[in-house]
Amino acid sequence: MSLDTLWHYQNDTPVDPYRLDPPSVHESAYPPRRKSTKNYQTYVKKIRRFRKLQVQLLECLDHESSMSERLYPCTSERPESERPRVFKAFAEYEKFQCLIVLKVVPPSTLSNPDNPFYQFDQEAIAYARLAKAGLCEAGYVPRYYGWYEFPPSWRSDPALAHISNHPRLSELPHSETPPRALLIEYLENASPISPWNITSEIAHEALRRLTEIHSIGLLHCDGFPRNLIVARDGKPVWIDFGSSEHSPHDRVRPQTLVEEYENVASLLFEFLTHALSSSLQIAPESSEGKTYGIQTFTCRQFISAPQMSPRWRNCYTANNLKM
Repeated sequence: MSLDTLWHYQNDTPVDPYRLDPPSVHESAYPPRRKSTKNYQTYVKKIRRFRKLQVQLLECLDHESSMSERLYPCTSERPESERPRVFKAFAEYEKFQCLIVLKVVPPSTLSNPDNPFYQFDQEAIAYARLAKAGLCEAGYVPRYYGWYEFPPSWRSDPALAHISNHPRLSELPHSETPPRALLIEYLENASPISPWNITSEIAHEALRRLTEIHSIGLLHCDGFPRNLIVARDGKPVWIDFGSSEHSPHDRVRPQTLVEEYENVASLLFEFLTHALSSSLQIAPESSEGKTYGIQTFTCRQFISAPQMSPRWRNCYTANNLKM
């Protein structure tokens, strides 16, 4: 289900008396001040560079441009050739062998010639700080394994032909500066947050985890449904810090942290939870049926469920919502 559809419901339908109000925070007390997080608010190192890495691309995970790119023109000015390519891959490095998310970041030589890897650096530093603070190990975000710079001969090297010939990478413009990549944990059987798997508990836990991320001086800057997934154990996980900012950047201050918290809270509670008017776990109806490791309902069961308000049942039936 798209955000546009949810916004349409929010604007064109009366207030549901059973709606869940999102929690709010005050700028003077947010994020909570903890001595344990103070040491991480200035941590800006990039960790572990892989130098001899063997990678087998398995699946392209690219998705449509993020909601932030549509809302904020300054981010959508980045040409397609400079946007990251995301893959599910198998990586092998010495004794390191596992499935990963390989996020390939081309140099931004057109939009940012002075620092062609600004976006890459921001995300690498964000993950390094998250790992240092223990939030990767705690499962709040995926584990971060390190980063890799393609060799200058990556296009012509026969050993890398399986990478350079991939349609999503072969279309990159030729440049003297080779792309770089982030190696991030691949979470099996995870699914983006949506009306089909949202619960009040998941929404509250997602906000609590966002607060922990904010407490180490990180502003996500792209807190929309595609960047919040539900892992196999039912816990929410924040992903994709490619648009993030970190302290001591002047954009990271209590006011902007509160704004992001309230925007995410509004989205989760007023859009997703409000769209169901209950804590039902549902999945689209199909012959196979999508499952998320939790109890599922078909769409027909969903619209006839007694817990669902008649208004939302009518809206769902009339508009034939799709994922």
